[in-house]
Amino acid sequence: MKKTVSILLAVLLLFSLNGYVFANEYHSQTDSPQSFEYNLTPENPGWAKLSNKQEMLAATQIPSDVLKEMTTEEVVNAVLDYPLVIHIYAYDSYEAGLKALAEESDAYKELLNRPDGGNELVKKLQVNNKLSKGDSSLQELTLSVLLTDGPIWNSVTNKSAAKELILAATNSSVKTPKGTTVPVIIRGEELSSTQRTQLNTSYINAYPNATFVSTSTSKYNCHSYAWYSESTSNTYWMNNPSAYMSDGSYSSVTSLINAVIGTRVYYDNGEHSGVVYQAGGPLASAKYLKVISKWGTAPLMKHQADYSPYASNNLTMWKKN
Repeated sequence: MKKTVSILLAVLLLFSLNGYVFANEYHSQTDSPQSFEYNLTPENPGWAKLSNKQEMLAATQIPSDVLKEMTTEEVVNAVLDYPLVIHIYAYDSYEAGLKALAEESDAYKELLNRPDGGNELVKKLQVNNKLSKGDSSLQELTLSVLLTDGPIWNSVTNKSAAKELILAATNSSVKTPKGTTVPVIIRGEELSSTQRTQLNTSYINAYPNATFVSTSTSKYNCHSYAWYSESTSNTYWMNNPSAYMSDGSYSSVTSLINAVIGTRVYYDNGEHSGVVYQAGGPLASAKYLKVISKWGTAPLMKHQADYSPYASNNLTMWKKN
């Protein structure tokens, strides 16, 4: 017998979503794996009314008492179905993406505490590999990335059976306008054509109020795009652009309201970088600042400064000297 228990979100959105209140649901069945359903997802029209990351997080919470009832297989499925699991691709490393996921996703927090979490991920990955024909899917890549998290990997019993995501990279360097050497990495393209397409689609759906500009790629990231080259043929991945701000190549803009087109935006002491493409607005607020930025391995996007995978409460602005 199937029993559906509706769990009212602990944090209600501060506005009405077409007059509906969305509750995440947990479905229990005796003859098949249980599942958790996120009722508010990018496929739902109400998702587009979420104006920033915090509202997205509030709409996708899972109560702890529900998580405790779920098997580890069900928790794995809840992680894979989490509408913002794609955030692991938005950062400068998978390690940083997984750290962000652990802070955002109730399901992933729970999985990290399950002693059989790694083994369940391996099982899921093995099934996906058997079903895969040639071009690997984004879900396969996600499973591989999840397995690289320390607590998860340590819980894997048969590590030889686990598929590790091996990243090949070559060290290189570029120079700031003032001539300071900045370390970069040449990663090349690590995504398959299917993974690029699926990642593009996932971000377009998850952030309907942002504008897709160019495809997902591991060749360059946000810092390289903002500080080194705004070309989509850029082949450098930069983890630390601080030299551009410390050697006099750029100077600080004291207020968001003084930002002009081409101003560099630096998020939360290095979490992200972007370039202002539309300045102006009556208030010194991220809500009125339009930015173009590369979201990690994910696409190049145009977006409101506070409408992205990144925290926007600590923005600094920089203009080229």
